[in-house]
Amino acid sequence: MAEFVCKFGTTTGEILERSYAADSERMLREQMEQQGYYVFGIRRRFEPFSLLRNLLVPQRRKVSHKEFLVFNQEFAALIHAGLPLLQCLELLLERIGNPAFSAILEDAYQKVKGGSPLSEAFAAHPDVFPPVYTASILAGEKSATLEQVIRRYLGYVKIVLAIRTKVISSLIYPLLLLGLSFGVIGILVGYVIPKFSEFYTGFAGNLPWITQLLVTTALTLRQDVFWILPAVIVLALLLRLYVRTSGAARRIADHLKMKLPFIGSMWSKFSVSQLMRTLSTLLAGGIPLVNSIEVAAAAVENSLLADQLGKVSQNVKEGVSLWRSLHQTGLMPSMAIQMVKVGEETGSSEDMLRNVSDFYDQEIETNLTNVLAIVEPVMLVTMGLVIAGILLAMYYPLFTVYTTIR
Repeated sequence: MAEFVCKFGTTTGEILERSYAADSERMLREQMEQQGYYVFGIRRRFEPFSLLRNLLVPQRRKVSHKEFLVFNQEFAALIHAGLPLLQCLELLLERIGNPAFSAILEDAYQKVKGGSPLSEAFAAHPDVFPPVYTASILAGEKSATLEQVIRRYLGYVKIVLAIRTKVISSLIYPLLLLGLSFGVIGILVGYVIPKFSEFYTGFAGNLPWITQLLVTTALTLRQDVFWILPAVIVLALLLRLYVRTSGAARRIADHLKMKLPFIGSMWSKFSVSQLMRTLSTLLAGGIPLVNSIEVAAAAVENSLLADQLGKVSQNVKEGVSLWRSLHQTGLMPSMAIQMVKVGEETGSSEDMLRNVSDFYDQEIETNLTNVLAIVEPVMLVTMGLVIAGILLAMYYPLFTVYTTIR
């Protein structure tokens, strides 16, 4: 998402210049022209420091998941009460405390008031309203079931967030353990070992090789830490920037994730679960299968699978069954393929896709529990051996001297 400055003329003859966020200049021009404006010119806002910050630092969401869920719960309740759409948006505007969200909703309100469909008004802000959501809203508008599709989307989001919360909470203890271990090693290498090196000065070349290596490494790190640490941070940020901005690099990163032991299996299952739940939600909302696949491709986080979904969409459009098209990607487990096939043959694709997602969600939770049950003691033992090895290397010369004196 980039910032653009757009100069345009309104239907009343005014000439205005405003800043807008959009994925590309072409998309912004199309959006402005669809709203009836005459575009004189669009230029990209040049903010080097802001651009660098947005690329390297994870951006904070303008609207939190909690705010978005509360907004949709209230929206569905107002629609259920039988209020007109514009009045629903007015009431929601009065209740929103987040200035960024309020400005976005105000823009959507003005678009709807001007005659634009709600789905189109929301689609102008993809950083807040994701493609799955706007596609569901579009289906709800066409089928006059807006309340139902919103509530269905709420269920979808709650399940996805619950899975992510479980994964994150499960990783907190191992990460704290890892951080504590590195902290202890850092204190030993940065402070304790250099103190011992002063005592070992008189040993000259009689130090054991392991102690010499440890002392040399510790002194080098302590002396050059002020340029080594920034160099490592800059290298990591540049690598992150490259992966985020290069499609090829992202595909390589996702391919490597899938090849990692334990983690690769869970990443693949999460991608399958995410795809199946998205397709189930969209199909249940009345969106045609081909359109559902195209929208799901934008929602799936695995770039390899997202690329293959373009071919799946084309195959389905040409009359190939969904299960066969998914099988041809080579990225789908055989069980998922079989369940999708049964769903198509029995006319219950929505339920079967949801069942596939539920199955793999449970598999992820079970695998994560098993992996952490192995990883935590392995981390403890490994870090204990590393710290014990460092201490042994430090005290070994003293043991040698004591033995010689005796």
